[in-house]
Amino acid sequence: MADTTGKLAGDVAEHLRFLEEFGVRELGVPEASAAAVMATAPAEPVGAALASESLEAVRTDLGECIRCKLHTTRQNIVFGVGPAKARLMFVGEAPGADEDRQGEPFVGRAGQLLDRIIGAMGLQRDEVYIANVLKCRPPNNRNPEDDEIAQCSPFLLRQVASVEPEVIVTLGAPAAHLLLETGTPIGKLRGKFWRFHGRDLMPTYHPAYLLRNPAKKREVWQDMQQVIERLGLVPPTSGR
Repeated sequence: MADTTGKLAGDVAEHLRFLEEFGVRELGVPEASAAAVMATAPAEPVGAALASESLEAVRTDLGECIRCKLHTTRQNIVFGVGPAKARLMFVGEAPGADEDRQGEPFVGRAGQLLDRIIGAMGLQRDEVYIANVLKCRPPNNRNPEDDEIAQCSPFLLRQVASVEPEVIVTLGAPAAHLLLETGTPIGKLRGKFWRFHGRDLMPTYHPAYLLRNPAKKREVWQDMQQVIERLGLVPPTSGR
């Protein structure tokens, strides 16, 4: 019992340190509830319904992909990681150097920050699905190019259909722009739910951006509070 109590106290203390780092001084859901914000969100993009298939089938079809020029410079394909079905899915932009080396998304400094965000939400990394728009690293971490997105994005959409998340969190502008079919700046997209093929989608800033702009962490936590409320999650501070 003492060990359990001590672990809980440690989890709570770590969560509070995390929130303080994100500029949060008091707990609670955002002033506007997720339901109220959702009522103001635009309709979802027009498009054919996504057909579900297994992640294994999608990965097999991807194969040792040579569909775009990125295959000439990559070390590993970074397909995605997580359970076959997950209530929450995170979608980033593209693998970085650490991800390219290990073949797994979000394992570098940005990934460590994402892990902390996931933990503060009351989840573990292995309870969510994590993927990127691109499956191969662009040289020198440059921005994805249109032809690369065109070749790779169908596999991301098939992953979404397979995992069947209740909520998708896009990390950074490229993922949000792809799924929402818009060029609206991420600063104007974040903070409210959008609809994507019958699913709730919350755009927010990429963890790598937060490492360069720590003042934006508070806004990301406000976004995640809405996701917490929508999924009915129990963060560590509430005694889980």
